[in-house]
Amino acid sequence: MMRAILLVSALALLAACGAENQPSYGDVPTDTGHEGIDWVDTPSDVPYEPVETLEITDDVDCYQDIDIVFVLDVSTSMTWVLERLASEIEAVWTYAESMSDHVDYDPSFGLVVFVDDVLVTNGSSPYTSAADLREEFNVWRAFCSTEAQPGGSACRNMDCPENTLDALAAAAESYPWRPDALHIAIHVTDDTFKEYPDRLCSSLSPTIPVNHTYAQTIDLLVTSEIRVGTFAVHSSSACPFPPNKDPGFFAPWAGQLSIPDATGSRVWDLTQVQSGAISLTAAISGFVLEEWCTEFI
Repeated sequence: MMRAILLVSALALLAACGAENQPSYGDVPTDTGHEGIDWVDTPSDVPYEPVETLEITDDVDCYQDIDIVFVLDVSTSMTWVLERLASEIEAVWTYAESMSDHVDYDPSFGLVVFVDDVLVTNGSSPYTSAADLREEFNVWRAFCSTEAQPGGSACRNMDCPENTLDALAAAAESYPWRPDALHIAIHVTDDTFKEYPDRLCSSLSPTIPVNHTYAQTIDLLVTSEIRVGTFAVHSSSACPFPPNKDPGFFAPWAGQLSIPDATGSRVWDLTQVQSGAISLTAAISGFVLEEWCTEFI
């Protein structure tokens, strides 16, 4: 029964998203839509087997719970992402709920938002419904236009890097991850980051400290067995400095594995989501299905 529900749900979801016209969700183009696209082939970009061909063998009786936490950059350029998530979260939520009919199966969803400082929303607790999470996304969509800091810091956001590392660390340390559940963080940003002891907020007079090094954040994620599926960009016209935003997401950071590679996860080009070449719903749902009932890294 569980297998039938899972496969039917997967097929319905991909059909609804026009999956037959989408590139494989693990494909990451190095261009932004111009002719002559080159498709990169890094460890994070191994081609993904379409959901409808995934096999669930007869001896698999999986009802592993799933904890999904969105870790979202809510700076001004991210308005469209919050709008997209608000419109698609119910499909992701319904898909996760359909993955098992076991009586104890209960997927949960949380949210961490960041610019230069960080806020773990809802008192660090899971949301009780897709409608509640959708409303929360709408709140932060409106917030994106303010240049303010979600954690209440007085400094207005006047620099390009955002605080990815402290946001992921907060998700690892503050969310009530269940011991036997699949731990998924969906991390979305269109900019780069800094690490301890750097500061953020203004390029002239930075006042918000970054509290974690890159290595410390990776250690927290790995210790909690959190698989970080990242949506990021190679470059950005909205914030062109530094011009190369690959390190940490699509490429190593200071000789260390990228965040997706260090957590055995995936990275997608956010510009392809914006253009419609990649479906947020299909990418997230396919990633959850791929990682479900598997060993961490």
